[in-house]
This record gives sequence, structure tokens and C-alpha cells, in this order.
Amino acid sequence: MTKRRDLFIFVANPEKGEEARTYLSGWLRELDGHPGYLGGAVLKETAGELFDNTLVLALDFESTEAARALWPKIENTVNPLYPDDKTDKTPDQGPAFFDGSAKAAAAGGQPLLKFTRGNGLLARMLHIHAEAIDEYAASS
Repeated sequence: MTKRRDLFIFVANPEKGEEARTYLSGWLRELDGHPGYLGGAVLKETAGELFDNTLVLALDFESTEAARALWPKIENTVNPLYPDDKTDKTPDQGPAFFDGSAKAAAAGGQPLLKFTRGNGLLARMLHIHAEAIDEYAASS
């Protein structure tokens, strides 16, 4: 069995950054008890190279099967992974990281993002579903 790590990159609604961070941390803990869920992390980008309040949600599972078993349980709920409006089929908004939108927002403009996840708290930029093929822990 191969460990699975899912990464979701979000930008928090500029008016609700702290609320979005608290929400993601709470949601991470709500998954406790799901078979095969190993935990996760909420990370905040700190180099200032992306949008302000760029957040990464990392979810760890003991296997791909355990991760896949979670999706049907949450797809019709308000959560950070699926759109609040279940008819919304728009793609992730990651291209905004590279088209000048982040620089315009840093200069005082409003980010041209749709905050459609987590009850309007988050814009989902990118997601990656990955199997761990190698891990290394430093000895010192």
C-alpha cells in the first residue's frame, strides 16, 4: 500500500483571511476518524511571491483508496474542496498566479478571483493528488 498526499492551494478572501485560516484548520480536524486518514497541515505562503493569504491544505491518507473513500462523503457538503454551488464546474484558478493578477493585487487592486469554496472564504487555485514514491526524514 502506498501513502497518499493531497495538496490543495487556495487564496483566502481578502476580507476574511483569518476566518479562512481558522476554517481550514477546523475542517482538517473534522476529518479525524475517517478510515485511513492520517492527518494533515495548513500552510501559509510567506515569501510574498503569490497572492496575500495563499494557503496550502495538505491531507495525508494511508492509501489512494482511503482518500477516494472520503470524496463521496463530502462532495455535497460545504467544504474547501468542492464549490459551494454544486452546479459550478469552473476550473481551478491557478493561472492567476502567473498572469499578473497577483502583482496587481499586491499593488492595491482587488484580486480577480472567485471565492467559491468554504462558504465564500476561499478561491481554489490548484489541487494535486499524489502517491508518495519516496520520503526521507533527516537523522539530525
